[in-house]
Amino acid sequence: NVSKIFADDLKIVFNATEFDKNNVDLRLLENWEETWLLKFNIDKCKVLHINMNDNPSNRYVLHNKVLEETSSETDLGVLINENLNWNCNIDKSIKDANRTIAWISRNVIAKDIDVMLKIYKSLIRPKLEYCVQLWSPTAHHGNWGTILELEGVQRRFTRLINGIGTLPYSERLDRLKL
Repeated sequence: NVSKIFADDLKIVFNATEFDKNNVDLRLLENWEETWLLKFNIDKCKVLHINMNDNPSNRYVLHNKVLEETSSETDLGVLINENLNWNCNIDKSIKDANRTIAWISRNVIAKDIDVMLKIYKSLIRPKLEYCVQLWSPTAHHGNWGTILELEGVQRRFTRLINGIGTLPYSERLDRLKL
């Protein structure tokens, strides 16, 4: 089994078919807690069963408490679900970017090209590109809707820019060099 620690976050990757070995590792984790006088918050401990290779979805116990099962979990800002499908993460990124665009639309008065381009590159684009290497949608059948939704965020933002907001989308991109 593999344990990964990042700051105060611990992930353990189990092979679900090795139930006894997994329980031994959980007991070792309890011993580690006692040795180092650090306690896990059991209410924050969760089990995410990855639906691959007939995962038996075992129940795991830590300190005599059955760990809560979840269908998705956020890890370092990336939403992971039981099918390793990134659509939930992409939807979350799009919603977050759209909320930021709405805030900018309401609160930014000077919407000239220079200001808006800096805002886009510093506030909107990072939300869409965070961990893109992990979940990047490839252009194939069934993914075009996702790609168009991502593109729609940029399209929506460029409409806000004074002087070019009414131009066709391709011309807006050319003027902004995006």
